[in-house]
Amino acid sequence: MKKLYSNKMNIILFILPALILFFLILVAPVFVSGYYSLYDWNGFGEKTFIGLENYGELFTSKSIGFKKALGNSLLLAFFSVFVQLPISLGFALLLGKGRKGERGFLSIYFAPVLISTVVIGQLWLKIYNPSYGILNVALRSMGLDNLAKIWLGEVETALGAAFVPTLWQYVGYH
Repeated sequence: MKKLYSNKMNIILFILPALILFFLILVAPVFVSGYYSLYDWNGFGEKTFIGLENYGELFTSKSIGFKKALGNSLLLAFFSVFVQLPISLGFALLLGKGRKGERGFLSIYFAPVLISTVVIGQLWLKIYNPSYGILNVALRSMGLDNLAKIWLGEVETALGAAFVPTLWQYVGYH
């Protein structure tokens, strides 16, 4: 094994395929996107070089909504760090004590990480459904009809309702 690692050519040959894939799949598309962002181009026909004009339009155009999207992304990052991580830490502290039944709870706790994001999205769509979703059904059955909402269809609740599945999915990961 020592002889294998002492030959620099072997090391390069083993690492090269991974580096090529990394470059082709992750790095090159970023540079290509950056290149195309400097042009006015619809994907077909002639490209017109416009420099940084597209980036200026991101912050000045009201129709794009970039500032709102950026704010929502930063809010999701905030909740991931300051809500999701403390919850994850709390669960880790509770589960790290070696109690009876811990393995079963760990499996349940980690399961959302293994489930496809598409499946989780469909699950939460069913939970949030305004007419038959379990959340509204539970609220109505407790006499809290005024709290039942169209969770993903109202401006006041949509962002929070979209964050909950993401936070729930990755609490077991952290």
